[in-house]
Amino acid sequence: MLPSKRLKPSSFLIHILVWVAFFMIPLLFIESTPGRERFMVMGWFIQLLMALYFYYNFSILIPRFLLRKKIWIYFLMLLFGLIVISGLNVLFMFFIADFMGHPHPFHFWRSVFFPVYPMLMAFALSTAIRITLEYFQNEKQKREIEAEKLSSELAFLKSQVNPHFLFNILNNICSLARKKSDDTENAIIKLSQIMRYMLQDSKVEKVNLEKEVEYLQSYLELQRLRISETVKISFIISGRPELISIEPLLLIPFVENAFKHGVSYLEESEILITLSAQRQKLSFVVENKIIENKEEELKESGSGIGLKNVIRRLDLLYPQKHDLKINDQQGKYRVELNICF
Repeated sequence: MLPSKRLKPSSFLIHILVWVAFFMIPLLFIESTPGRERFMVMGWFIQLLMALYFYYNFSILIPRFLLRKKIWIYFLMLLFGLIVISGLNVLFMFFIADFMGHPHPFHFWRSVFFPVYPMLMAFALSTAIRITLEYFQNEKQKREIEAEKLSSELAFLKSQVNPHFLFNILNNICSLARKKSDDTENAIIKLSQIMRYMLQDSKVEKVNLEKEVEYLQSYLELQRLRISETVKISFIISGRPELISIEPLLLIPFVENAFKHGVSYLEESEILITLSAQRQKLSFVVENKIIENKEEELKESGSGIGLKNVIRRLDLLYPQKHDLKINDQQGKYRVELNICF
């Protein structure tokens, strides 16, 4: 159970049944004596304190401090909770002794230390249950990420390394070679870099952002070979990409989508890409003009397979740590992605 999620109805019912059974224990073990009611009230009060301490640790301290490795704060908050519990027990025992005719005199230090053992039991039980649930949840999420990563990589290979793209690039390289252009060697190098990155480097779990940037630059250089001069391409980089590691092939679908829907050979068009990298944040923006004869195609296809895949990957890899905005306004298509690490 993640801290941001509420208990499912089935889990909530299980919790209720367990605590009801737990609160029935005094009825089974306290004999029918003249002071039976007072002992039952005392037992129920300790059980109530145990329940409070259980959920205090289970729902607040573990997700906010222990799972975030704030160990000292976690144990200080545990101690604080124990002090509060002891104080409540002192007040309650004083009330029982003075106003309910308790047969034994009120003892301050006994009232202070009596809840310690039950609270340690509540602490141990809540910690064991929560850590076990987190372990199975993390294992399930890891398996889901691995499965999604595999399907995403296959989808990227299908959408990016396709015959149409390769044939266009190879034809352009062939044309450059016939003209004995100085750009021929550079074009071949860029193509080999793209193929190497997509077929080899992308197999690792994470890559330095600099490699992803180099891949994007090589992709843009090859695109410039096949499109006309009426298309303006800008790629602005700021910050320090070397400080960040991300999953490979995470940014290319946004760029590919811009070329798919924002390039025209008949009218001027522009693709603007900006990337800002800080130590704990990545901002990536892609803007392009929507060509009129492709606007209906864009609406029909939606984000496209590539974008749907990357959106799913972001949800799995950066839950509650990313913000993706896709806007289509005034003839411009804008994608803005922010990731916090």
